[in-house]
Amino acid sequence: MCNMLQLPQNLIILRKYLGFKVSDFAEKLGIQYRTYQSYERGERKPPLELLEQLVYKYGVNMNWLLTDEGEMFSSSNPSSPECFEIPVLGDVKASMGYGVTVFEQNRTGIYPVSRQLAEDLNLNIKKTEMIFASGDSMAPTIEGGDSLLIDRSKTEIHDGKIYCVRINGELYAKRLQFVPPSIVVVISDNRKYKSFDVDLSKEINYDFEIIGEVRWWGRVSR
Repeated sequence: MCNMLQLPQNLIILRKYLGFKVSDFAEKLGIQYRTYQSYERGERKPPLELLEQLVYKYGVNMNWLLTDEGEMFSSSNPSSPECFEIPVLGDVKASMGYGVTVFEQNRTGIYPVSRQLAEDLNLNIKKTEMIFASGDSMAPTIEGGDSLLIDRSKTEIHDGKIYCVRINGELYAKRLQFVPPSIVVVISDNRKYKSFDVDLSKEINYDFEIIGEVRWWGRVSR
């Protein structure tokens, strides 16, 4: 049964998940800004054609949209070009302190990323995964529990960028700086944690790997 009190809230949740402003989402759906805004405010009931468009274009679960039951996205609907599914590796954490041992990388869910956001972040969708941060060494930039989008295709060091790296079997989210010919400086944003060097010329003594660049971070529901 359709819950007219929940439907406007689910439209808002969906739009924000896809990374759209109200005006941009209305344009994507081919309707006027104020018309769509009235749907989110619960002032008008959206037509069935609009809801079907959300199902077709974005793979939305109609049952969730109308009743708030089930998952937001339907596995029976193919991913739309407008929205990509990023694997969530819920058992994998990147430390922002002294390291967290790498767990088996099991996929525990998916996180939808809009085409616009993927383009803005220049993501390689097939190589991007979501993991979670722990610790406080990258505070206030990244807090423990924040979600990290890791693009594993981007492993070349650009000074000052944040990367997910593995050092001696543990994961870290850190800024990296390359000092020729072979030194990688591993930097924390929290000043109470000292930077340290990894000498790539002696990598035989290290288990060191740049997993990928952290292209986005934030707090999402798990």
